[in-house]
Amino acid sequence: MADAARRERQDAVLAELSELGLTLARDLHARALAAESPQDADRLALAFQRVSRGVRQTFALELKIDRDRRACDREMAVSELEAAVRLAREAEAEAKAAPPVDPAVLEARARVGSRKDRVKGALNRLIWTEAEGDEDEYDVLTEDLDHRLGEAARRRDFLDLPLETLILQLKADMGLKGALRLTACSAPPPDPQPDPDPGPPPRGRDLVYDTGPPDTG
Repeated sequence: MADAARRERQDAVLAELSELGLTLARDLHARALAAESPQDADRLALAFQRVSRGVRQTFALELKIDRDRRACDREMAVSELEAAVRLAREAEAEAKAAPPVDPAVLEARARVGSRKDRVKGALNRLIWTEAEGDEDEYDVLTEDLDHRLGEAARRRDFLDLPLETLILQLKADMGLKGALRLTACSAPPPDPQPDPDPGPPPRGRDLVYDTGPPDTG
């Protein structure tokens, strides 16, 4: 933005200088033609030549600045392109140099991701109920759940702990008061036409959420 403003100011000043010089040159030319004595005519003609040279120099300066700007823009474009190519080559080299990922690690990551999704599915509607329809509060509670799930996933027993136990632990840690009835169920068939007003978030795929009375303990 600063460069654009400076260029605009330079262009405006040069345009004004060339216009003033041209106006003065025209005035001197008219006065030289109307001079009553040869001395006045010579003096005005000399002044006209000097002003005309200044106008020509202003035009030449505008051309030089324009050429310099185009050259600078080309250099910047080339530099940016070279930098992008260099970064792409470095990223490609790093990818080639990286050791292959152990299939067991990939499987463990997939299992961790799947377990996180199941926990979120079981607690999602409970969080919505706790937020009482307030989307901002719902987002805060969801972010809290994501953070706690991330911490829990770092524990060695994350994949070995019973899913129901993990869900109830997170529910207690978050202070959620709704009642949960966790039972296995089959996944519902896909809806052929999406509901334009789906309402609160859906319940978990394999765990039933029971909207019972709040916990008293």
